[in-house]
Amino acid sequence: MFDISFSELALCFVVALVVLGPERLPKVARTVGRWSGQARAYMRNLSNELERETSVADIKRQFQEAQQALRESKSAIEESARSLTSDVKDRITPATRRADITAAANAAASEADAIDAATAIPPAPTATADAPAAAPTPTEVTPAPAAEPPKPRPAPPPEAQYP
Repeated sequence: MFDISFSELALCFVVALVVLGPERLPKVARTVGRWSGQARAYMRNLSNELERETSVADIKRQFQEAQQALRESKSAIEESARSLTSDVKDRITPATRRADITAAANAAASEADAIDAATAIPPAPTATADAPAAAPTPTEVTPAPAAEPPKPRPAPPPEAQYP
């Protein structure tokens, strides 16, 4: 930085010795050394702080870039999801929906008919001239004749409710 040779330093030392004297020169040298050490420490701390700030700025920049990349990928995923749902909606037309519903209803009706046929109660045997009617077996259940629903019983008189 500064171009100071050994002869210039020696000249400064001789001038300081003459001006300050041998008694005060060691105190001044210690003070100057302490100040130069503090200045070096200050500069070292300043450079470390600047390096930390730049690294923090780099980390912040990288974090913001990562956030931006995530936002872009999120918007791309949302857009592809929207396009897929619109494609699916376009492919499923109302006529197709009605045909699917009709097919499902027909399948359910045929299943219900199959279940009814499997669980149907066979008709009771009838008597003919050749053979008398057979008695129902204990496993057969005869359906009850259709009758009117039972009538509700009248409520007892109030005095009969509380003895």
